Amino acid sequence: MKPALYYTFGDDTDMIEKKWLPDIQKKYPDAAWFRYDATIDDLPVGKLITEYCSNDLFSKGKVIVVRNADSKPAQSEALAEAVVDNPIHGNALVLIASGHNKTIRLGKLVKDKFMVREFVLPEIKPFDLLDALNSKSAGKVLHHANRLFAADYNALALYSLLCGHFTLLKQVKDREKFSAQQISRELKEHEFRIKKAMVANRYWSKEQISTALRQLSDLGRLIRTWQYDEQMLIQMFLIKVSML
Repeated sequence: MKPALYYTFGDDTDMIEKKWLPDIQKKYPDAAWFRYDATIDDLPVGKLITEYCSNDLFSKGKVIVVRNADSKPAQSEALAEAVVDNPIHGNALVLIASGHNKTIRLGKLVKDKFMVREFVLPEIKPFDLLDALNSKSAGKVLHHANRLFAADYNALALYSLLCGHFTLLKQVKDREKFSAQQISRELKEHEFRIKKAMVANRYWSKEQISTALRQLSDLGRLIRTWQYDEQMLIQMFLIKVSML
């Protein structure tokens, strides 16, 4: 494997490590890994350069990972320059940062010599799921649920959102003789939400809303047992309720 230099940046370094670093690990399964966080660790540049350049009979390659590299730009720059000047077959340097400042020396070096990647989290839009649920579009409901879970949207937060949504549908259904403005004042909810609930209630009967609320209550009890996967339980609920 050729020597490799990686620089990835984004707002969430925890997510970068979780979603992106495993791709690097697959490429270097038998390498010796050296991990540092520049916000809490001193970067022993000389030691790391020596380690990178030395032979190791007990590992196939070496990977140096520096998290939050832009918090110590001088040390990260010195390490990057040394590696660039003396690339070793089968070794890698991975710099993870919050941003990419191309005006500083490290940024310029990275731009010219590293494989640079910006990590952007997918935009989380839980209300897209509710819109699909309003019209009982089962395929779209699961699509949006899977996108939320892929973006690490909290399952309990989604459960709470669903509870609030069906509660609002019931409240609006019980007041269907009133105008959106009147219901908004009584429930102290934004009129926009009331109007969307009124449209949704074209697809939902009182009995179906009551059934959905009972199923949500059962779902809550299952979630509290901690015996089942929360995401799986919510997905099963969404499938059932979309078919009411």
